[in-house]
Amino acid sequence: MPAVGPERDLAEQLLISAKLPTDILTSGLGELWIARSGEATGVGGFEFYGEDALLRSVAVDETHRGTGLGGRLTEALLVIAMERGVRRVWLLTETAEKFFQRKGFARVERSAITNADLLSSPEFTHVCASTAACMMKRLS
Repeated sequence: MPAVGPERDLAEQLLISAKLPTDILTSGLGELWIARSGEATGVGGFEFYGEDALLRSVAVDETHRGTGLGGRLTEALLVIAMERGVRRVWLLTETAEKFFQRKGFARVERSAITNADLLSSPEFTHVCASTAACMMKRLS
């Protein structure tokens, strides 16, 4: 479900708990979704840049990490991206490279990005460290 209304506060709590940026909640550039499975709660979202999307802020509450909710949430987000005509999903990560490799993302050089709007996004210009791994997945 979209992270709006009371779900927005939950999304913010999850992002802070996971030490992820919260700018997506106020920038107007992205969308976040909340996923629930029993007592487990997760958050994740996108910024859309034409045929490219920037996967943002995938996190699961600390007591339920490792239960598979993050993987299911990521797969659901990729379906949303495909439905919106996205061809490539990009992300920056400092802590979850192996997780995203298991979801089909591959590490790429930032120089491989040709979408100027994506490169000008806050995530690429100042939110994430320049040392963060840049990853991409092609969608069919």
